[in-house]
Amino acid sequence: MQIARRLLIGVGAIALVAALLTLAAPKSAHALVAALVQVTNTTANPAVTLDADKATRIPYESSSQAAGFAGTCGETIVCQFDGFTAVPAGYRLVVQQIAAVVGVNSASPTPNGYFASLTGDVGGAPLDYFTGTYITKQGEAIFHQAVLEYINAGSAPTLLINGDLISNESGYAIVTGYLENCSVTGCPPIQN
Repeated sequence: MQIARRLLIGVGAIALVAALLTLAAPKSAHALVAALVQVTNTTANPAVTLDADKATRIPYESSSQAAGFAGTCGETIVCQFDGFTAVPAGYRLVVQQIAAVVGVNSASPTPNGYFASLTGDVGGAPLDYFTGTYITKQGEAIFHQAVLEYINAGSAPTLLINGDLISNESGYAIVTGYLENCSVTGCPPIQN
Protein backbone atom coordinates (compact mmCIF):
# COMPACT_ATOMS: atom_id res chain seq x y z
CA MET A 1 0.00 0.00 0.00
CA GLN A 2 2.81 2.32 0.83
CA ILE A 3 4.41 1.63 -2.52
CA ALA A 4 1.21 2.58 -4.31
CA ARG A 5 0.88 5.72 -2.19
CA ARG A 6 4.48 6.82 -2.93
CA LEU A 7 4.00 6.07 -6.61
CA LEU A 8 0.80 8.13 -6.67
CA ILE A 9 2.50 11.08 -4.92
CA GLY A 10 5.46 10.90 -7.38
CA VAL A 11 3.16 10.87 -10.42
CA GLY A 12 1.13 13.73 -8.93
CA ALA A 13 4.29 15.79 -8.35
CA ILE A 14 5.44 15.24 -11.93
CA ALA A 15 1.98 16.24 -13.23
CA LEU A 16 2.05 19.39 -11.07
CA VAL A 17 5.51 20.38 -12.39
CA ALA A 18 4.38 19.74 -15.99
CA ALA A 19 1.27 21.88 -15.48
CA LEU A 20 3.32 24.75 -14.05
CA LEU A 21 5.80 24.57 -16.94
CA THR A 22 2.95 24.58 -19.45
CA LEU A 23 1.49 27.73 -17.95
CA ALA A 24 4.80 29.55 -17.57
CA ALA A 25 6.58 28.54 -20.79
CA PRO A 26 4.40 30.31 -23.39
CA LYS A 27 4.79 33.68 -21.71
CA SER A 28 8.55 33.44 -21.39
CA ALA A 29 8.95 31.95 -24.88
CA HIS A 30 6.76 34.71 -26.33
CA ALA A 31 8.80 37.37 -24.54
CA LEU A 32 12.04 35.85 -25.86
CA VAL A 33 10.76 35.66 -29.46
CA ALA A 34 9.36 39.21 -29.29
CA ALA A 35 12.70 40.53 -28.06
CA LEU A 36 14.57 38.75 -30.86
CA VAL A 37 12.24 39.87 -33.68
CA GLN A 38 11.53 43.43 -32.59
CA VAL A 39 12.56 46.00 -35.25
CA THR A 40 13.04 49.59 -34.27
CA ASN A 41 12.59 51.68 -37.42
CA THR A 42 13.74 55.24 -36.89
CA THR A 43 15.15 57.79 -39.31
CA ALA A 44 18.55 57.38 -37.67
CA ASN A 45 18.40 53.58 -37.88
CA PRO A 46 16.01 52.56 -40.71
CA ALA A 47 15.10 48.95 -41.44
CA VAL A 48 16.83 47.43 -44.47
CA THR A 49 14.38 47.18 -47.39
CA LEU A 50 16.67 46.49 -50.36
CA ASP A 51 15.48 44.52 -53.34
CA ALA A 52 18.15 41.90 -54.11
CA ASP A 53 17.67 42.41 -57.87
CA LYS A 54 18.19 46.16 -57.68
CA ALA A 55 21.05 45.87 -55.21
CA THR A 56 23.06 43.66 -57.60
CA ARG A 57 22.60 45.81 -60.74
CA ILE A 58 25.77 47.13 -62.34
CA PRO A 59 25.52 50.44 -64.24
CA TYR A 60 26.39 50.09 -67.94
CA GLU A 61 27.58 52.89 -70.18
CA SER A 62 29.46 52.19 -73.37
CA SER A 63 30.38 54.42 -76.27
CA SER A 64 31.32 53.69 -79.86
CA GLN A 65 32.68 55.61 -82.80
CA ALA A 66 31.35 54.87 -86.25
CA ALA A 67 32.59 51.56 -87.63
CA GLY A 68 34.17 53.13 -90.75
CA PHE A 69 37.78 54.18 -91.30
CA ALA A 70 39.14 56.05 -88.24
CA GLY A 71 35.71 56.29 -86.61
CA THR A 72 33.88 57.77 -89.59
CA CYS A 73 30.65 56.92 -91.38
CA GLY A 74 31.92 55.16 -94.48
CA GLU A 75 28.82 55.37 -96.63
CA THR A 76 26.52 58.25 -97.48
CA ILE A 77 23.34 56.41 -96.40
CA VAL A 78 24.32 54.15 -93.46
CA CYS A 79 26.47 54.64 -90.38
CA GLN A 80 27.08 51.68 -88.09
CA PHE A 81 28.17 51.68 -84.44
CA ASP A 82 29.28 48.27 -83.23
CA GLY A 83 32.11 48.98 -80.78
CA PHE A 84 30.02 48.73 -77.61
CA THR A 85 31.17 46.55 -74.70
CA ALA A 86 29.82 43.00 -74.88
CA VAL A 87 27.67 41.63 -72.06
CA PRO A 88 29.74 39.39 -69.74
CA ALA A 89 28.78 35.79 -68.94
CA GLY A 90 26.21 35.49 -66.17
CA TYR A 91 24.58 38.87 -66.91
CA ARG A 92 21.93 40.41 -69.14
CA LEU A 93 22.08 44.02 -70.34
CA VAL A 94 18.95 46.12 -69.87
CA VAL A 95 19.31 49.07 -72.27
CA GLN A 96 17.48 52.19 -71.15
CA GLN A 97 18.85 54.92 -73.43
CA ILE A 98 20.67 55.41 -76.70
CA ALA A 99 22.22 58.62 -77.99
CA ALA A 100 24.21 59.40 -81.13
CA VAL A 101 25.42 62.23 -83.35
CA VAL A 102 26.32 61.97 -87.05
CA GLY A 103 27.04 64.46 -89.82
CA VAL A 104 24.23 64.90 -92.35
CA ASN A 105 23.80 66.93 -95.54
CA SER A 106 20.07 67.52 -95.18
CA ALA A 107 16.96 66.57 -93.29
CA SER A 108 15.56 64.65 -96.25
CA PRO A 109 15.20 61.79 -95.71
CA THR A 110 14.65 62.20 -91.98
CA PRO A 111 17.64 60.75 -90.15
CA ASN A 112 16.57 57.50 -88.50
CA GLY A 113 18.03 54.29 -87.24
CA TYR A 114 17.57 51.06 -85.42
CA PHE A 115 18.99 49.31 -82.41
CA ALA A 116 19.93 45.61 -82.52
CA SER A 117 21.96 42.91 -80.83
CA LEU A 118 25.33 41.86 -82.27
CA THR A 119 26.70 38.37 -81.54
CA GLY A 120 30.17 37.90 -82.98
CA ASP A 121 29.86 39.58 -86.37
CA VAL A 122 26.21 38.63 -86.84
CA GLY A 123 23.56 41.26 -86.19
CA GLY A 124 20.12 40.27 -84.97
CA ALA A 125 16.74 41.60 -85.99
CA PRO A 126 16.03 45.22 -85.04
CA LEU A 127 14.93 45.60 -81.43
CA ASP A 128 13.89 49.25 -81.61
CA TYR A 129 13.60 52.08 -84.15
CA PHE A 130 14.27 55.78 -83.58
CA THR A 131 14.31 59.11 -85.41
CA GLY A 132 16.88 61.87 -85.07
CA THR A 133 16.66 65.63 -84.95
CA TYR A 134 18.33 67.49 -87.79
CA ILE A 135 20.32 70.62 -86.87
CA THR A 136 20.90 72.80 -89.95
CA LYS A 137 23.73 75.09 -88.78
CA GLN A 138 26.11 72.31 -87.79
CA GLY A 139 24.92 69.77 -90.37
CA GLU A 140 24.34 67.14 -87.70
CA ALA A 141 21.64 64.71 -86.72
CA ILE A 142 21.21 64.16 -82.99
CA PHE A 143 19.59 61.02 -81.61
CA HIS A 144 18.45 60.70 -78.01
CA GLN A 145 15.98 57.92 -77.34
CA ALA A 146 14.67 56.21 -74.20
CA VAL A 147 14.31 52.47 -74.83
CA LEU A 148 13.79 49.28 -72.87
CA GLU A 149 15.59 46.46 -74.62
CA TYR A 150 17.52 43.38 -73.52
CA ILE A 151 20.87 42.01 -74.70
CA ASN A 152 21.98 38.56 -73.50
CA ALA A 153 25.44 37.47 -72.38
CA GLY A 154 28.02 37.21 -75.16
CA SER A 155 26.26 39.80 -77.34
CA ALA A 156 26.68 43.56 -77.63
CA PRO A 157 24.44 46.45 -78.71
CA THR A 158 24.74 47.83 -82.24
CA LEU A 159 23.20 50.92 -83.87
CA LEU A 160 22.62 51.57 -87.56
CA ILE A 161 21.73 55.11 -88.62
CA ASN A 162 20.31 56.00 -92.03
CA GLY A 163 19.86 59.33 -93.77
CA ASP A 164 21.61 61.76 -96.11
CA LEU A 165 24.87 61.26 -94.21
CA ILE A 166 28.15 63.05 -94.86
CA SER A 167 30.64 60.43 -96.03
CA ASN A 168 33.82 60.12 -93.92
CA GLU A 169 32.32 62.33 -91.20
CA SER A 170 32.90 61.15 -87.64
CA GLY A 171 30.01 59.68 -85.70
CA TYR A 172 29.65 58.90 -82.02
CA ALA A 173 27.09 56.92 -79.98
CA ILE A 174 26.44 56.03 -76.34
CA VAL A 175 24.32 53.23 -74.87
CA THR A 176 23.34 53.30 -71.17
CA GLY A 177 21.45 50.97 -68.87
CA TYR A 178 22.44 48.31 -66.36
CA LEU A 179 23.63 44.72 -66.16
CA GLU A 180 21.34 42.40 -64.22
CA ASN A 181 22.92 39.47 -62.41
CA CYS A 182 21.42 36.24 -63.78
CA SER A 183 22.33 34.31 -60.60
CA VAL A 184 19.88 36.60 -58.74
CA THR A 185 17.12 37.16 -61.35
CA GLY A 186 17.48 33.91 -63.26
CA CYS A 187 17.35 35.89 -66.55
CA PRO A 188 14.19 34.21 -67.81
CA PRO A 189 13.71 34.18 -71.59
CA ILE A 190 12.17 37.35 -73.01
CA GLN A 191 8.57 36.68 -74.03
CA ASN A 192 7.82 38.00 -77.51
